[in-house]
Amino acid sequence: MGRPASLSNTVYAGIKHSIDTGEFPEGLKLPTEHALCDRFGVSRPVIRSVMDRLRQEGVIETIRGSGSFVIKGGETSAAPEPPVTRYQVADISDIMECQETRQIFESEMAALAAERWNEQDMAELETALNQILKEHRRSGDIVEADYQFHRAIIKAAKNAYALVVFETMREQVLLGMSMSRGIYNVLPEYATRHGLQEHVDMLDAIRDRDPESARAIMRRHIAFFGEKVQQARV
Repeated sequence: MGRPASLSNTVYAGIKHSIDTGEFPEGLKLPTEHALCDRFGVSRPVIRSVMDRLRQEGVIETIRGSGSFVIKGGETSAAPEPPVTRYQVADISDIMECQETRQIFESEMAALAAERWNEQDMAELETALNQILKEHRRSGDIVEADYQFHRAIIKAAKNAYALVVFETMREQVLLGMSMSRGIYNVLPEYATRHGLQEHVDMLDAIRDRDPESARAIMRRHIAFFGEKVQQARV
């Protein structure tokens, strides 16, 4: 009776080991179910059970029609870090460069999300937005909630490579968001319009499957930080 669970655990350990050691690095498309069945000598139900577990743990992301991709690789000294993970923020100009990159990248991802979201994506987006609103009401830390909202948009765009790129920039994105939060404290009149209303408007545009509006709102939303910094420099 215990054999199926034992097989599942064995296959899980094997695939996880391949991910952790860099055989299956972040961004890689995993072998097909058929290939994994041959590799481990098990049936498709066993492989599907393992893939479900890896998805639940946030290790892989499955894109219908494209396959499953590793989005959370293991630590290994054998595989070189992507250059951006070694990027050190030295001054405000570095943050400005990150914001410029986000402005281009995330505006297009928002447009794709408006075209491609499914019910699960919308539920995640609504949960993330509710968390932002909750943190704002209690004057809590809105930064992590903000990050999760933007991540949910990237995820809804159904592009595994884009999700990997965004998560690679996590440290720099969080720093930029933290600095934006500081601007809200100095300019509280902008906190509601920019910090809250633009998130609501963005979700509405995505829900309405309006890619042009979603793109424009996201671009304006991220541009806010650079505009305020430039004004402060004058």
